[in-house]
Amino acid sequence: MSLHATLRRRFSPPTDPAFRRMLAGRATSFLGDGLYTVAAMWLVFELTGSTTYTGLAGFLLRAPNALKLLAGPLVDRARLERVLVGSEALGAVLSLLVPLAALAGELSVWVVLAVLPFMALTELFAAPAQTAALPRVVASESLVRANSAFSIVTSAVDAGAKAIGGALVAAVGAVALYGVDAATYGVAALLFLGLSIPETESAEGSDDPDGRLDLAAYRRELREGVAVLTGSVLGAMLLASLVANFLTSAAFAVLPAYAAALSGAAGYGLLLAATTAGAVAGSLLAPLVEDRSLGVTNAVGLLLAGAAWVGGVELGGVALTAALFGLSRVPVGVYNVGVQATMQTGVPDDRLGRVTATVSSLSNVVGPLGLLLGGLAGAAVGARAVLLAGGVGIALTGSFWAALPPLRRFGAPTAVESGTFG
Repeated sequence: MSLHATLRRRFSPPTDPAFRRMLAGRATSFLGDGLYTVAAMWLVFELTGSTTYTGLAGFLLRAPNALKLLAGPLVDRARLERVLVGSEALGAVLSLLVPLAALAGELSVWVVLAVLPFMALTELFAAPAQTAALPRVVASESLVRANSAFSIVTSAVDAGAKAIGGALVAAVGAVALYGVDAATYGVAALLFLGLSIPETESAEGSDDPDGRLDLAAYRRELREGVAVLTGSVLGAMLLASLVANFLTSAAFAVLPAYAAALSGAAGYGLLLAATTAGAVAGSLLAPLVEDRSLGVTNAVGLLLAGAAWVGGVELGGVALTAALFGLSRVPVGVYNVGVQATMQTGVPDDRLGRVTATVSSLSNVVGPLGLLLGGLAGAAVGARAVLLAGGVGIALTGSFWAALPPLRRFGAPTAVESGTFG
């Protein structure tokens, strides 16, 4: 096979109509998410000037996602189209609350903070549902390319939204972006409305023909999802990322203050966009290493990523910092695609929703704590010190992959057999 044909095979996304519709809906939703992230975090910083409050904002935005553990069994049983449509429609309604408060003259930091956890609840079922739906609409041999396409397109949209969002905040203010969020979530809901996703036996209600959830079965399904992680190398993969997740979350809590010292709201949007763009590049490169050892790829890549992040903080200047921050996220993008494809292939389909929800829940306990404590640490020791600790966290993840034999010796994502982690 020629090099051109090989590259075309590796990078061509699946052509399934359902996948294309899922991709369009996800990209549209991420457009709103990117604008919302810039608008909400900057508005909180603008109203208070405090990293403590920006850390609290990040905590409130992410902490409710810890409940994804409880959502997993429900996702495995649900009509995924309805889950996706409902979450986007709710996001559209909630996005309008801050502009309405501003029009009524009642806008305060407490109004902005109060909306954040409810916005997070819109993702409570959406993220596990999207993960569970993907292997149902594409063939198993196309999962790496499908995940790569998901990451590339949605991250590119997210990066663009954050860069544009920063410029728009500087030009017209953060509140104006909330109306755009509502529109994008509404369009995403319409796109998901046209999906038809095959059901598994559990989703068809084989355990309960009346369609009601048996609580004993629910608890059993939760334990089964946790057992897949604790009884396989997936648990070690998850543990490896928790320390880095905590420290990098702390870093993002102080990013508005750090950016304000560099070049204001536009700089904040640029730094956010650069980190997302780096993840896009990593997702694009992921198919090139899909046949190589996941352990070696992650160990080397994440060590280099940590060094790039620290370099961005140390060398300073908004352009150079953005470039190095973006470079540091390239191995992270490769990591995310490889681990996600490994999990989607190795976990049985009827448990994938609950396993994904368990992983998301643990990440969304550690991440919000990092945001909250990072904001407090920023007030105590400064944003720069917290950002340096974030780079150390990435490098620690790479060191963990290199030091632990089951991770270091883990093979290629494409070599994982279906149901391996069952």
